[in-house]
Amino acid sequence: MKIILLTFSLIFFISGCVGTNPALTYKKTDIKKHGLYSQEVESIYINYIAFSDESVKNIFKKVKQLPAKIIVTDFVDMTSLNNCTKLGYVFSNNIKNSIINNYDIDVIEAEVSKYFKISDNGIKILSRDIKKLRSTSFNIKYAVVGTYTYSHNELIVFVKLINLKTGVIEGSYAKTFPMGEGTKMMLYNK
Repeated sequence: MKIILLTFSLIFFISGCVGTNPALTYKKTDIKKHGLYSQEVESIYINYIAFSDESVKNIFKKVKQLPAKIIVTDFVDMTSLNNCTKLGYVFSNNIKNSIINNYDIDVIEAEVSKYFKISDNGIKILSRDIKKLRSTSFNIKYAVVGTYTYSHNELIVFVKLINLKTGVIEGSYAKTFPMGEGTKMMLYNK
């Protein structure tokens, strides 16, 4: 009897650890029209504020002394390093809001420099070479850099806290979300 109870307890515990954190997503019923007919469809949406708060808390977890200033880049598709979607703007702006509202850190808008580009598509770091980013032309020790990738069924988001003086990733966070209609619209609408 104890073995059966222990087995069920273990299964219940493991099943509770698997899946999407309900605070980071929510379900919403949408109405889709098909000619004269309409159909209710339940879709999963990302709670961007909760995701940002959780990711910022996690990337700062091991930092001994929080920086006074930080730069946050737009989140980019990790394949192209381009941000041409609303999703990249939404992620980066929510990360900025989380840092400003929860920590005593100034979020600096990117300076126009050789390795930062401000365009109609947002702010991008133009190099993967950390040595090029260790410039003395700006006095910022940390950058929060975000990337994402996606398939038909899921979106994977990566957030990194990079020490620009050493090139060391001092904090990292990754989260996988089910691909919902809202996320698809943000990815495909520019």
